[in-house]
Amino acid sequence: MNNDWGRFHRCALAVAVGLASATQVYAESGEPALEEMYITGMRAERSSKGATGLDMSLFETPQSVSSVDAAFIDSFSLDDANQVLRAITGVNVDEVETDRTYYNARGFEIKSMQVDGTGLPFTWNVVGDIDTAVYEKIEAIRGANGLLTGTGNPSGTINYVRKRPTNDFQGNVSVAAGSSSYKRATADVSVPLTDSGSWAARGVVAHLDTGSYLDNYERQRTVVYGVVDGQVGSTTAITAGYTWQKARSEGVLWGALPMLDSNNQQTDYPTSTSTTMDWTNWETDNSNLFVELAQELGDWHWKTSVNYNNYEEPSELFYTYGTPDAETGLGLVGYPGKYFSSNEQWMVDSTLAGDFDAFGSNHDLLFGVNVSTAANGYLSYAAPADSPAWGALPPLPWRGNEIARPAWEEGVEESDFTTDVQRLYAVANWHLGDFDVITGINHVKAESEGVSFGDPMDWSEQDTSPYLGVTWKMAAGVNLYASYSDIFEPQEELDAQSNNVGPAEGNSVELGAKFELASGRLIASVAVFKEQQDNYAEEQAFDADLGRSPYKGIDVSSEGFELEAQGQLTDSIHVLAGYTQMSLEDENDAKVRTYIPRRTLNLGVTYQPGWLSGLQVGSLLTWQSDIYIGSEPAKISQDSYAIWSAYASYGFAENWELSVNLDNITDEKYLTSLYWDQSYYGEDRSAQAKISYRF
Repeated sequence: MNNDWGRFHRCALAVAVGLASATQVYAESGEPALEEMYITGMRAERSSKGATGLDMSLFETPQSVSSVDAAFIDSFSLDDANQVLRAITGVNVDEVETDRTYYNARGFEIKSMQVDGTGLPFTWNVVGDIDTAVYEKIEAIRGANGLLTGTGNPSGTINYVRKRPTNDFQGNVSVAAGSSSYKRATADVSVPLTDSGSWAARGVVAHLDTGSYLDNYERQRTVVYGVVDGQVGSTTAITAGYTWQKARSEGVLWGALPMLDSNNQQTDYPTSTSTTMDWTNWETDNSNLFVELAQELGDWHWKTSVNYNNYEEPSELFYTYGTPDAETGLGLVGYPGKYFSSNEQWMVDSTLAGDFDAFGSNHDLLFGVNVSTAANGYLSYAAPADSPAWGALPPLPWRGNEIARPAWEEGVEESDFTTDVQRLYAVANWHLGDFDVITGINHVKAESEGVSFGDPMDWSEQDTSPYLGVTWKMAAGVNLYASYSDIFEPQEELDAQSNNVGPAEGNSVELGAKFELASGRLIASVAVFKEQQDNYAEEQAFDADLGRSPYKGIDVSSEGFELEAQGQLTDSIHVLAGYTQMSLEDENDAKVRTYIPRRTLNLGVTYQPGWLSGLQVGSLLTWQSDIYIGSEPAKISQDSYAIWSAYASYGFAENWELSVNLDNITDEKYLTSLYWDQSYYGEDRSAQAKISYRF
């Protein structure tokens, strides 16, 4: 394993010290305060706009929205997005391989992602880990969210909210170590650059270097984030930031373990078993640059953001397929592959928001325009036909050196296409006494040009999606609501004949009630929902002849209910809890996607006992009902199971904190996913300790 732990630890501390020194330098400049501190107000009043684009609290929003803040993330040491999303009501995380993940909610794959409330088109699966160090909070908006994402399906939207500079100087550094040679260091510092606070900067650095419970698997990940914001004049604010994350995994899974033997009996391997070879690797290199301009225009607020994202993903992989003999374990065959994929994207989003008077009341209104373009490339490198990597394999488990790295042939360009999206949207919140009526519309046009796997990717689609939400302030602290939205999804996926599957269309209906408890610090909710989508591109089993997994369009509907509570129950108890139950069927009323659990439960609690100052403890329990794929006699199943994690932290010597985390305390053995007919086992019991210093 590459071990730059000591070097990075020194680097993280140097960043913290350097930024702290910068505070003194700028403070001595004696810059006078501006008449209006517009930027400091923006920092203090920053709120979520992930569901409608308007300034609406979770309590006011007529959809189910969950929010996990940085304090909860830090307490449970949820270092990557997968760990956070497992703790969110109604969201399922399918880790199909060590470095590839699918998310789903309400029976549909989550393909809509946002950063700071701005939608990222055509996001479908996640390769590598998304480090949480740079985010202030992560939100999940369940149901269709076409207003702000433009395209997608009725599943939901994940909104990653980046950290921004604060009005005061503050920061923290931490180092952690744990099971499987886990090591992590972070530094996060925010610095006012002027006495008035009109300009400020924030920097975040995090580095992970770890082994794994899986044989031969190792990971390294580094993320660097910097952001500066400031005020120009009395009503103009500018923000600019840059994020770079590089991750490298070695000994990776591509595909996973065979689940059935030659007698159609489900296999059972040691938890650490992997089908990797020790030369395999999977890298992701992601750079993001963003600039925002905010301007007050009387009673109206104009904001424009420009985002540039460059993503590169080289990999050397080894896939295993076949059915092992029940007696000898023989029967598996190798499939090597080397690949390089890339995506370069520009996106501009501009909104104008304000209020107006009508019908004896004041109402909120927002107009928006969004334009994006993405260039996609994909190269593949084949192994020579006589390479042993194509041949028969010994019985599992393996040491990882059974097959040597192939001498790869010249690369072949498999895909080269661009996708352009333009959309116009508008939303209004009509305040009519005890009723708020949210109306919105989104028009999107998407087009693609190029080639993918030898087939043309030339298509153009457009659609208009409405949104309607109603909330009724039934009593103090009680809101009843209903919402309807439909959503349009151009799909890039290809079927088994290499034809485009075509667009999918869906809609969401939700009825619910929200309750403000504990003086408004705790939000409890109950919701019933019905989701529908036609011609959804469902991934099929990997086809070795095609060299990819083909897709098939199906019609699917889900319905169910959710219960949720999030927030501060008392001064010392914080809760993030929820339960989801649903059914999921196709147009013939047959059960589909049985790899998705029909019932899930999450219960996260943090507690600060009054009898010992500085002590905090917490518990996080996630549970899901049984899942399966296939049918008898070739049925693969996973019984219901629960994963229990806990932590304890103690603050000492003013600003120092020591914490200990335990994960999978009961050492549950379980399969990470049945998305495909291959899977692998989740992490067994593990522990880590962390020491932090805040200033």
